[in-house]
Amino acid sequence: MKVNIPEELQEILEEFLVEAEEILENLDQDLVDLENNPEDKELLNKIFRGMHTLKGGAGFLNLTPIVEIAHRIEDIFNKLRNDELKLTPEIMDIILEGIDQLKTALQMLKEDGELPEMSEIESLLKNLDSVLEGGSPSSATSGGEEKKESEGKEAEEYEFVEGISDKLKELIKQYPDKDLAGILEEIILMPPDKRPMEVIPEIEKLIEEGKDIKDLIKPKKKEEPQEQKPQPEQPQPQPQQTQKQPQPQQQSSKKTSKESKPAKKTTETIRVDVERVENLMNLVGEIVLDRNRILRVTADVERECRSEEVEKLVEAVTSLDRTVSDLQVAVMKLRMQPIKKIFSKFPRLVRDLARKLNKKVQLIIEGEDTELDRSILDKLEDPLIHLVRNALDHGIEPPEERIAKGKPEVGTIRLFAYHEGDHIVVGIQDDGRGIDPEKVKKKALEKGLITPEQAAQMSDKEAYELIFLPGFSTADKVSDVSGRGVGMDVVANTIHSLRGSIEIDSEPGKGTTIILKLPLTVAIIRSLMIGVNGQVYAVPLHAVIEVVRYDDSLVKDVGSFKSFMLRDEVLPLFSLNELLELEDKNSKHFVVIVKVGERYIAVSIENLYGEEEIVIKSLGELLADIPGIAGATIAGDGRVVLILDLNSLLSDYKVKLIGAKR
Repeated sequence: MKVNIPEELQEILEEFLVEAEEILENLDQDLVDLENNPEDKELLNKIFRGMHTLKGGAGFLNLTPIVEIAHRIEDIFNKLRNDELKLTPEIMDIILEGIDQLKTALQMLKEDGELPEMSEIESLLKNLDSVLEGGSPSSATSGGEEKKESEGKEAEEYEFVEGISDKLKELIKQYPDKDLAGILEEIILMPPDKRPMEVIPEIEKLIEEGKDIKDLIKPKKKEEPQEQKPQPEQPQPQPQQTQKQPQPQQQSSKKTSKESKPAKKTTETIRVDVERVENLMNLVGEIVLDRNRILRVTADVERECRSEEVEKLVEAVTSLDRTVSDLQVAVMKLRMQPIKKIFSKFPRLVRDLARKLNKKVQLIIEGEDTELDRSILDKLEDPLIHLVRNALDHGIEPPEERIAKGKPEVGTIRLFAYHEGDHIVVGIQDDGRGIDPEKVKKKALEKGLITPEQAAQMSDKEAYELIFLPGFSTADKVSDVSGRGVGMDVVANTIHSLRGSIEIDSEPGKGTTIILKLPLTVAIIRSLMIGVNGQVYAVPLHAVIEVVRYDDSLVKDVGSFKSFMLRDEVLPLFSLNELLELEDKNSKHFVVIVKVGERYIAVSIENLYGEEEIVIKSLGELLADIPGIAGATIAGDGRVVLILDLNSLLSDYKVKLIGAKR
């Protein structure tokens, strides 16, 4: 159905979409936590408030399908927090189905300005109604009888004073825990076609007169304490109301005290369009390039001429350098986001997949406040999803198998992140069956990826790296979860494209740990400037271990490769000219030791120009997929410099390089 929002409400719609996405994003983790701790009243109230806010915003904009779904889910949580309903996995499945439909509706509204037809969500609404009536679709009849019985009891518990309309009486019975202002709010949030407009003036008049629910109800005559106006709900015929009414009041007081801090925080923050931040980052990048050129020119001037004016120039440029560095750090922080943005999606993913595979799994999340660049965060989600699904499908054993092995029935997957220098480390750890290196080698031999000689020389860690080769899989059968022979190579390529690394550590029978190391940002990085054939290239500094002088006496032939002896260690040696398919002039002066995966490799070069902070520029669509080139930058002397991707350059040699470790 097409949604027509007036022009004057477009800004409100945009704010609603942002707020609704935040609410639903947090709900996935909250719902899984609630399923594990169904008695957590604070969590129940938090989810209830979130759905109430979502329903309110949608009601104001007349987004009927969203209102209908959110209203029913809100009512379910109202019953849960009032102990009128017991949470079961089946009920949670229906709630999660409703949350998924809300996400779909919001996505449709955001992209196409449309919402699902009511007929498309009719089945979902019936399921939610069944939960409200009896706890599950199968108990709808008995639930309805219980509901009618409870309504009958409520009707007998009190009498209304004269002059109250039947519609208002009905609303008071429908919302026993709300005051008149709360009932008025519920009416406003109802869909337009179900909104009882005739009762609104009556409620507004009563509120103006200073009256509330207690003034509209008179206790039964047989009860002695009927004169105690402050507590009309105390008489014994009303045990439910007496017990439940103070509880929401107590919780609401906690809510206001807890929410006072976030409310203050929102007054100190503003929403900024991502495009503006990106433009600002681009401008800072240009300033960094100009600063590099100024520093280079100033250094040349200082060498050629020494005078008081030159000293003042050097002093001013040094101050400018510090200021630009501070500006760069400040703007980079604008792009930083907590990894919680993607971590929060995994409790739901693990919960649903565990139910599908009939496994019992607990997910432990650590370091979700760790921040990294938004551009990295966006590309990290798919690799992490694949790794977690693999851990659940391949790693964690079924409960009966775990018990037979003497393990706890419930498996554990740990997802963690932390800062390490100028990098962020993200890890996925499970206590499942681990990876059998011999099985990996056997599969690689069957596929012709390695030779028997190479398999015999391989260490366990080197065998694990075979998993990242295209088309490799150890799965015995194909499923819709994993085992299709694709995925892990894509994971590795994505991580390498972000100038990161991926490592596997596993122990058969005990579990597997996969570590991803990523730079904090991909926009501005420190690099080593090197040269061959008269051309300057940049190598990201995080991949460089050390630089040594080239010495012919240290170069040996080992099999089909040349090797470089470094402190009694043998490292594979490649010429950068060879890797770039350029003419080799045999004028090597330096050797750069780089780390590619778990291996250390020596690359010979002609010239070394030192370190420089560079701004990564895209080569455009036509040149985007050149192997070994990650982008370009402008050096301090104004020359265009290509940035090398050593992982890509050495990809053809990875399987052949056996034993190349330090």
